[in-house]
Order: sequence, then C-alpha cells, then structure tokens
Amino acid sequence: MTTKVNARPPPSQDLIKAFTAFFHYKIRMKESMNNIQAQHALRTFRHLKRENVQEEGFGLSLDDIRRAARVVAMMPNDVKTTHNEFARELYEEATKRTRDTKEEGSHIDAKSYLLVLVQTGDSAEARELVKQLYGSTGDLAGQSPRARSGRRFWIMVMEGFARENNEEELLRTAEMAEKLGVLYGSLFHEIMTVFYAEKDNIEETKKWYTKPRPIDPAASAKTVATILRFCIRNNEGDWCKSVFRELLESNPTKEIWDIVFQWAAGVLGKGVEDVERMIEVMIRHNPDDETMRPDASTINGLVDLAMSLNDPYLAERYLALGTKFGIRPNAQTYILQMNYRVSAGDLTGAQAAYTSLQAEEILDNEDLPAINKYIRALCAAKSPNHYLITTLITDLDERGARLEAATVSALCMTNLARGELNDVVDLLQTHAFHYTLSERALIRDEFVAYCLDRKNTASKAWEAYTIFRTIFEETDIDIRTKMMNEFFQRRRSDMACHVFGHMRQHIRPSARPVLETYIQCFEGIASCSDRESLDIVHNMLKMDSSIEPNTRLYNSLMLAYTACDDSDKALHFWDDITLSKEGPTYNSLEIVFHACRRKPFGERRARAVWDKMQRMEIEVTPRVFVAYLGALAGNSQVKEAKDLVENAEKQFGFTPNVKMLGTFYNALPGQNQKDVVEKWARELYPTAWEELEKLGQITAKEGHRLFKMPQEEIKA
Repeated sequence: MTTKVNARPPPSQDLIKAFTAFFHYKIRMKESMNNIQAQHALRTFRHLKRENVQEEGFGLSLDDIRRAARVVAMMPNDVKTTHNEFARELYEEATKRTRDTKEEGSHIDAKSYLLVLVQTGDSAEARELVKQLYGSTGDLAGQSPRARSGRRFWIMVMEGFARENNEEELLRTAEMAEKLGVLYGSLFHEIMTVFYAEKDNIEETKKWYTKPRPIDPAASAKTVATILRFCIRNNEGDWCKSVFRELLESNPTKEIWDIVFQWAAGVLGKGVEDVERMIEVMIRHNPDDETMRPDASTINGLVDLAMSLNDPYLAERYLALGTKFGIRPNAQTYILQMNYRVSAGDLTGAQAAYTSLQAEEILDNEDLPAINKYIRALCAAKSPNHYLITTLITDLDERGARLEAATVSALCMTNLARGELNDVVDLLQTHAFHYTLSERALIRDEFVAYCLDRKNTASKAWEAYTIFRTIFEETDIDIRTKMMNEFFQRRRSDMACHVFGHMRQHIRPSARPVLETYIQCFEGIASCSDRESLDIVHNMLKMDSSIEPNTRLYNSLMLAYTACDDSDKALHFWDDITLSKEGPTYNSLEIVFHACRRKPFGERRARAVWDKMQRMEIEVTPRVFVAYLGALAGNSQVKEAKDLVENAEKQFGFTPNVKMLGTFYNALPGQNQKDVVEKWARELYPTAWEELEKLGQITAKEGHRLFKMPQEEIKA
C-alpha cells in the first residue's frame, strides 16, 4: 500500500522482524499463505534485497529464506500466481548462497521449489530442473539420500503433470523416469492408475493397474479406493470382483480390508450383518495379529459410504456395529456424524456429536470444516439459537481457530438481522483481513445482496453499507455504483450521494467515479428531484479534472436540472451539446423538449430546435415527437399541438395513440384547456381516448385532473 500511495516505507529492521515473524507463525500454525499475503511478502523481500544492501544477506539468513520457501510451498485453495513468482526468487537466492558458501543441501531448496512448480502448472519447468539435478542413472541408483531424493522428485513431476491433466507429458515423463532407474513401485503405480481411473479410461486403467511391479507389489489404499469408485461409475462389476478377489488372496493390509468392506457394502449390496461376518473372517484369518482388528477407521469408512448414499440411518447402524465390536468412536467418527446429521437437518443430533467431539484430541484442525458447516446450519434455521452459536464461536476463539469465509458471511447476516452491528464489525475485523480476495468477495457479495433486498429498510441497508465500505476497501466501482443506484431507487438521494462522495474521496484512483458514474448519479438525482444533492455533485464534477464531458454527461445534467425546476440552467447544457464536436443524440432531443415543457415561454426554444431538425431532415422518432408535443402543450400552445397531432400520421407516419393524447392532456397547465382537448380528442380519436380513460385519473394539488400515465424513464 505504501508504494501505491507513494508513502515512505517502514525502516528495514522493522520489515525484517515482520518478515521473519510472519513466516515463523505460518510454520508453527501449519497454515498456508494466501495470494494477497504472498504479494505483500514478495514486495517486502524485493524491497529488502534492493534497499538493505549494506547488511549481509540484506538482513535475511539462509534459514529465513528456507523457512519462507517452505511456507510458499504450502498451497492455498486460491490463486497461486504469486507463489510461483516468490518461490522462484527464493530458490535463486538460496542456491546463490549455498553456491557461494559451498554448502551441501541443494535438494532441500529444490524440494520446496519443485513443490510450488508442480502445483502451479509449471511441471515442465520442474522436469527440466530435476533433469539438471538428477539426470543420470547413477544419480538414482542405490539408497543414498541423494538417490532417494532424485526418485522422489521424478515422482513429484509426474504428480504435477497428472494434476495438470497433461497425458502426453505424463507418459513422456514416466518413460524418462523408468529409463533413469525409477522403478514401477506403489507410488508410480498409484499416479498412473488414478490418473486414468479418474478419466474413466477403462483400457488404460486396467493396463496400468495390472502392470507388474518389481517393488512394492501391494497397491496403495488410495489406488484401491479409486478403483472401487471407478468400477462403480463404469459398471465394471466383474473386473472389480477379480481385483478384490486377488486382494483378498494376497493377505491384504488392514487399510485394504477396510476398502474391501466398503466394496461389499457399496457394490455387492451386502447388509450390515454381512459386513459384520466379513469382519469376523478378517479376524479369524489373522488370529495373532492385533493390528488386523476393526477399528475406528473401519467404521468411519463405512459411515462415509453411507453418507455418499445419503442414508443417515445406515450410518447410525454402522456406528452401532462399531459399538458391538467394542470400537470407541474417535474424532473423525464424530466429525462424520456431525456432517451427516447437519445434512439431514438433525441439528440436535449434530450438537450431541459436537459435544462428544470436544473430548477428543484434534491434531490438525480436521474438525473445523464440520463445525463451520454446523454453525452455518444454525444460522440458516428459522429461529437461530444465538446462545448456541455464541458458544461455538467462543470455543473456536479459545482455540485460535479461524472461521471459514462462508461461516463469517452467515454470522454477519444473522447479526445484521438482529441489529447487532458491533458484533458484525468485530467479526469482520477479526477474520476478514486473513481471507483471499475471492473469500472476501463472498462475504462482500452477501452485504451487497442484503442492501439490494427491498425487504430490508433503507436505514438497515445503510447500516450494512457503512460496515461493508469500511471493511471491503478493494470493492470495485461497479459494485459501489450499484449501491448508489439502489439508494436512488429507494428515494434516498441523500444516502446515494453519500455513496458517491465516498467513491470521490477514495484513496485508490481506481475506485473513484468515472464519467459513467457521474452520469448515473445525475440520472438518480433527476429521479428524486433533489436540488441540494445536485448542487453538491455538480460542484464535485467541476473540481474533477479527470472527467472529460461528453453529450451523455450534458444530457444527465439537463435531466437533473429540469427535474429540479431549473430549466434555464438545463438549457445551458443544450448549448454546450450543440457546440460540441459530438453533437446531440435522440436522447438529447427528447430531454431538451422536456426542459422546454417546464420553462416559461419554452415553446420558443422548442420550436427553434424542431425547425432545425426539419431543415436538417433528421428523422423524428415517436419519443422525440411526443416530447415536442409536450413542450408545446406545457406552454399552452393548444392549436399548434392539435395541428401537430392531426398531421402526425401524414407527415411522420405516427397514428395518434394513448401515449400521444395522454401526454398532450397532462402537459396542459389548466383544466379549461384540458376540457377543450378532451372534447376534440373524443371526436377525432374516440378509440384511443377510450383506451386512455381506462388508465384512470388523479387530481393534482393545483386542482386539475391528470391521467395515470405509465412513466417512461428517460436516460442520458
């Protein structure tokens, strides 16, 4: 931000402390860095490198560089472009220092860099780096740390191409790796099999799954689970049976047995009792192996299967089966239980699962997604239990856990509905600045939707806007303009012009009003006929050197001043239009005639414009015709207006209709003239007049009558 507003940056020592403290925190919390944080960290790194040259290593040690690289390699679920850029610069700096100091350990730096490359779509570059570091067979032979690193790095590159869905380069890399000595083991087998299984390529999936493996002959649990889902999707029941029969004959591991039980329940349609008998078979076949006993993972896998089948009752039966085997539920069990109970709308059951979960050890915040889902469900209830919601939030605060953006959004809307504005502000100030731009946009959009919802009063919408504009500074001008227009539509031009003023005062030039913003603001002021707001915004325009007026802007000013009963000033802008290179549009003509309609002796200016149009042979549109008719009628030029209507079809091809007659009648300033026109219209245009009468009439405060004509909005 300091660079954007040309402010002086903090001292280098403060930046060094902040940089190191930030990455120490991220490592300790095992927390990834979002793209905004990465941008700030990268700018800090570059600034120190450029400005702090008098200090060795510009104030950052090799350990500081490597710590930052480890954090960069922990990918967020968001934009990762800055991570790639940052990792590149950190790797260059680390390799420069290890080269200068002759320090061994380049594989440490390479690992962090490769992890970023393969997760940000640069697997081809990662492969070139691995070829450079471990490009000969000798490097991959044996069990030395270097050989093991090389083999693992080739596997990482393959994982990258699989993630990028790049089949051609994946196959090419696999062939390269095998030639260099990377044997087709369990990880190699998993990458290739899972890649084709997820693409539902039956032939290639079977080929890679059955390919002989010289090492690690047992398939990984992930591979087997993927094959199970693949077979279900592609109706490969017979091949699936052969795969699982072979697994059962090979004395499978406990993890494979757990998937076998899911296969029996999900594919073979075995009931809970059948699964129970299969568990007993596993125990009998391994009487002396205590590891081959059903445990919480076994039950959790079956519960997860029941959830995928949307069968909460079946999930509860599997939990009861676990109790029968003396299996104590673990944290994952209660997490699953919370999830399916919330999905089933059983919030009381979800609370019971949450209470049980509190007694379990949580190692890596794996319960947070389920708790967040539960909080959102409580917020969405018809009568939210605010005490329970507060209790859950307090529990998470004590753990130092951060809420998901969707949860913060739901809590904000709940608190707004209750009028708890301070709670909304506290919640956003605690959490919002840690989120990615997309997550912040999710919360912001809820505030915008709240403001646009007409069920909420203007005062409530204003309260929400006030919070939203303070927290979400990055909001673009389109959304801010939408908010401004919403207040105009609510007939609160004072609030709308405050929104405009906030844009005008914004620190970022990109959030300040552009030409279109001014136009829409003046159109809104015209709709509310607010002279005070018009003077304020017009003065802002005069002082805004970035705006180059055009016809549409002058049109909007004409509209606004006409609506505020200052037709004289409105017509000054018509002069500006006629003298401009762009010239008037049809909207300009319609607006100037409206201004003439409300100006004393305005028919003279209207007649001059009309005559010039005739001389220039400008085509007359129905809207411009009716506007000119209104200008004549508004200045009591009854005979001339009658002649215009009577000659309309012959001269312009316009048949007198409801719009034409209604405008003529309503524009006349006195009831006597209206009565004369009514008699004339009844005689000449009885059908159109009868349709006009169906609209009904109202009595103006001056005492004369007006037809309830549908209002056609005039735009600049």
